[in-house]
Amino acid sequence: MGVKVSVLILPEHRTATVELETGKVRELVHKLGYATEGVIVVKDGRPLLEDEQLEDGDNVTLYRAASGG
Repeated sequence: MGVKVSVLILPEHRTATVELETGKVRELVHKLGYATEGVIVVKDGRPLLEDEQLEDGDNVTLYRAASGG
């Protein structure tokens, strides 16, 4: 019984639907290939902690940290 989450990844403006086993934010970030230290996951305008639980059908935005000069 998985949890499906829709993700908008910024700044690339790429979308993905990810199926998770545990539904934790940490699992989502790792499944997308990122480190939790380099991203912020936002749901309904609120940043989520890496151990928060996502629900089936959630829509979240993942902001990648930008670097450079």
